[in-house]
Amino acid sequence: MREPDRDKFIKAMEKEVRDQMANDNFTIVHRAKVPKGKIILPAGWQMRRKSDIKSQKVKKYKARLNIDGSKMKHGLHYNQTYAPVVSWNSIRLLLTLVATKGWHTQQIDYVSAFPQAPVEKEIYMKIPRGFEVTGKDPSDYVLKLNKNVYGQKQAGRVWNKYLENKLVNEVGFTKSKIDECVYYKNNTIYILYTDDSILAGPGKAEIEIIITQIQKSGLVITREGDIQDFLGINIQKRKNGTIELTQPHLIDQVLKDLKIYDTETKLKETPAMSSKYYIATKMESRLTTVSTIAVS
Repeated sequence: MREPDRDKFIKAMEKEVRDQMANDNFTIVHRAKVPKGKIILPAGWQMRRKSDIKSQKVKKYKARLNIDGSKMKHGLHYNQTYAPVVSWNSIRLLLTLVATKGWHTQQIDYVSAFPQAPVEKEIYMKIPRGFEVTGKDPSDYVLKLNKNVYGQKQAGRVWNKYLENKLVNEVGFTKSKIDECVYYKNNTIYILYTDDSILAGPGKAEIEIIITQIQKSGLVITREGDIQDFLGINIQKRKNGTIELTQPHLIDQVLKDLKIYDTETKLKETPAMSSKYYIATKMESRLTTVSTIAVS
């Protein structure tokens, strides 16, 4: 809130609360109706500027309303927390098939993924600071979770199990026995990393049918087009059929951290001292020091 673009984040926060309430993610409950023994957890905000990987221009201001999972207690608020994601071996294999066989690809993203799944346990959360219940004292009311809100320790697992059930039982995918986040349907392969995913296969029409089936299952998605930016990696299909993977933002950040761009940094053109020479020099220096001590 001390940043110069705070107004954009405030608008994003207002939109987030409106969307959460419109999606019935919470029910406003008077504190007196909260069952005894229930811990009312704090609310928190996660702010993010979503930037284009290449240009680093801000594309979107994101404010996500979270529950404070650090206060959750095992057995009371959650049981298991593990949630799988696709391995990079599987991602590279898929890209290899795309490059060598000329497959079509479609990248899809799940809109507010976690809250698409119902909540696993009965959980209550304080009303976030800065918001109030119209015409009432906000301190007298809390929010009861109806959906799998971000911030819960088990949120990723609940979402993954919910999505897996939809993909297998309603869309008709078969899950890989090797990678828990790789799915197959006819000639199409689907890989999933939390809420980012890629469909790839030889038939463009088949991919379109699968996307329609995913939407009919009740899952809310956005189509991101052909693969381009995935998990911080820029993916470029070249005209010669090859695929180039780059991380320009990460490389740029490393160079900045090392102050390579700093005018005060002096760069040497000669290579660093060889390790063999360095070790020999150190050993010689150590022996000289030992002999000097002995003479003394």
